[in-house]
Formats: sequence, C-alpha cells, structure tokens
Amino acid sequence: MVHTATKILSTRAAPGGESVDYWRHVISDAFVPLEAAAPEPSFRGEVRIDRLGSTLVSRVDAGPHRVRRTKAMISASERGYYKLGLQVRGSCLLVQDGREALLGPGDFALYDTDRPYTLAFGEPTSMAVFMFPRERLRLGAGGARQVLGQPIRGDDEPGSLLSPLFRRLVRQLGGATSPIPLADAVLDLLAALLTEQAGTAPDSLVLQAQAYIDTHLSDPDLCPDSVAAALHISTRYLQKLFAEQGTGVASWIRTRRLEQCRRDLSRPELTRPVSAVGAAWGLPDAAHFSRAFKAAYGLSPREFRAQALS
Repeated sequence: MVHTATKILSTRAAPGGESVDYWRHVISDAFVPLEAAAPEPSFRGEVRIDRLGSTLVSRVDAGPHRVRRTKAMISASERGYYKLGLQVRGSCLLVQDGREALLGPGDFALYDTDRPYTLAFGEPTSMAVFMFPRERLRLGAGGARQVLGQPIRGDDEPGSLLSPLFRRLVRQLGGATSPIPLADAVLDLLAALLTEQAGTAPDSLVLQAQAYIDTHLSDPDLCPDSVAAALHISTRYLQKLFAEQGTGVASWIRTRRLEQCRRDLSRPELTRPVSAVGAAWGLPDAAHFSRAFKAAYGLSPREFRAQALS
C-alpha cells in the first residue's frame, strides 16, 4: 500500500483563550511564518497536512479569521514557494501586489510566499492549500506577473479542468494508492495552462533545448556547453534565453534530473538501489545526489522512498 503520512493540527489542543495565538503557530509551522487574527476569542481551526515530495498538500477548516505575511517575515524566512489556494467551502479574499481575488467554492488563485499577502475569511471556511517550489511551474518573471493574485474561476478554463483534479488529489490522500503521480500530473497541467493563459510560451530555441535535455538526462556529461553546442548557438546566448524564463540551464538540468529520480523512487515496481536511480538520471555521485535531492525536497532519497512506499 502506498500512501503519505497525514499530520493533523487543531486549536482543540490550545489552552483556554489562546486559540488564535496557537493557530498562528500551527499555520506558521505548516506553511511559512504568518500573522493571524480572528474576531472571536473562541476561534476554532484545524489543518490536515500531507507531504508529497516537494509539494505540501493541506486542508484548512476554520472559523472567520485573517492571516497576513509581512515583509519582515519574508526577509527572515524567504523560501521560494508558490501557494495555490482552492476554496472548498465559504469564501476568501486574497490580496497580493494590489490585486484582490475573491474566491468562492471551486475557485482558486496562485500567490507567492516571498511577497506580502493577506487572506481574509469572513465566514466559516474550508480551503485546500498546495505549496510547492516556484520553479515547479516554470512561469518565468513575465508569466508570474500575469497570473499571481488573479482569481481562476472553477467554471471557466483553466479552472474547469484543474479544480476537479485538485479536489481529487485531496480525496486520494491517505488512500491505498500513491497520490504522488497525480500531484505531478496536476502541477504539469497547471504549468502548461498558466503559461498559455499568460501568453509567455518559451522561445522555440528554449523548447528545443528543453527537449534535448530531457532526452540526454542520463548522460552525466550533460551541461550548458553541450546543450548549446547541440543547438549550434553560444552558451551565453542559451543562458540568456533561459534567464528570460526565470531559470538557468544548469538549474533546469538539475531540476529535471531530480524530478525523474523522485518519480522513480515513488514507483513500487522499481527496486533498484537509490544510488542506481541517481546514476540512471546522470547523477552518479551518490553523496552529491543525496545532498541535491534533500535540498530540493526536504528528504534524502532513502527517506523519500521509505515515506512514499510505506
């Protein structure tokens, strides 16, 4: 049976009269440091947290309240994550960079944890929250400006495609089959649809480079110079093209290798040693592979496999 462990935190554990302060600690530990305020001292809230590799999937059920991420908090804890909030019940007002997104059931919005934001819940609410590294969407700076803080309605494209999949992902948590493949597929679809919506599709040379990289990931000598040579352009120009998409060539190669390793480590039918998984995707140095994987996903390859296949 493949599943991920669920962590449940609730204000029921808080001493009398301290539920709001306790909630602040709960959500700050679950996500990123946040302020919290509620109109009623009897505030109640609960969050269910599952980690799927580099993606944190949470279900938040709470009374009326507001959370805020400030510049001071960001400067002390910058982490490079996007969060996607899918409203399940009630409503939410998201404010970031002067944009306001009022979300109802089925609606969602993407926001950046490294920029100040406020979430205001004026009624009892339920929200599914997905938090993952920014580079997972490959939006680039221009694409991010187009989509961050914008409401995506559940009955419009791309919401009509994505909202049911996000809901399904939440329902699969704790089930008999691993939700990691679905999480990967949903984020890939989200990246494609948001890129299309933002009108920031990569340059054709970037697409060619990405395709070349994907077909040569197993080559440990794959590097920016070899990619540029294959495309008959200079390495400097290739780096410029990738920079316009908000990433670097070496970073892209490393991310794609680690993504493939993560997928293999979550497959129960693949029993090869962890070191062999890394070597198969161009990371033959076991110690380097372990360090890079843990830096990307918060767990060593062995810990990730044990969690995914437990």
